[in-house]
Amino acid sequence: MGVPFGAIARLILIYLQSEALRTGSRDVELGGSLRAFLGRLGISVGGKTTRLVREQAERISRCRLTFHAARRGGSVLLNQNIVDVAMFVGDTGEYGQGSLFVETARLSETFFQQLKQHAVPLDEAAIRHIRNSSMALDVYCWLAYRLHSLSAPKAISWAALAGQFGAGIKLRKHFKPAFTESLALAQAVYRDARVEVTETGLLLKPSPPPVRKLLKQG
Repeated sequence: MGVPFGAIARLILIYLQSEALRTGSRDVELGGSLRAFLGRLGISVGGKTTRLVREQAERISRCRLTFHAARRGGSVLLNQNIVDVAMFVGDTGEYGQGSLFVETARLSETFFQQLKQHAVPLDEAAIRHIRNSSMALDVYCWLAYRLHSLSAPKAISWAALAGQFGAGIKLRKHFKPAFTESLALAQAVYRDARVEVTETGLLLKPSPPPVRKLLKQG
């Protein structure tokens, strides 16, 4: 299937995590509820969009992440699924117009526990405004996670930023203009984000989260 990609994949991941936190359950519906979520973001699920949503939902369901870290002279390898169980339905001809290929998904236990421990609420109105830009979504979510946890300013080099956000940009000289444009979009919807662009990269400063009130479960 290949790895998930693009803005739609990011929006599906945001939906999966938001719903799991809202309900307090690892089991998340990907049918009508996801369609309603995308509708609130101004995305009409039909035709080509339906096929794209179905494809990205399946890619996420099949995705496996591998983390490798050095630790005390040795190394640690961790394999992690986003989804443990996915319930698939047939094509639109058999199950009705616009049905999604992945009907329900059960987040993996480890992913769900980490999500509950480290979740930062995102502003749905903000997501709606930047829904078409993959990098702006990435930058917004990154700032939402990083800024509120800082106790002092933190410098991030352009090289480090390119390593994290520049996988789709072939030439390094093209990264800075693309990133700063996406950063401007993210800051336009996250007005409390205190970020300074410098010659060497970014200076992140302690900031309030984009949503002050935590999500309630249940």
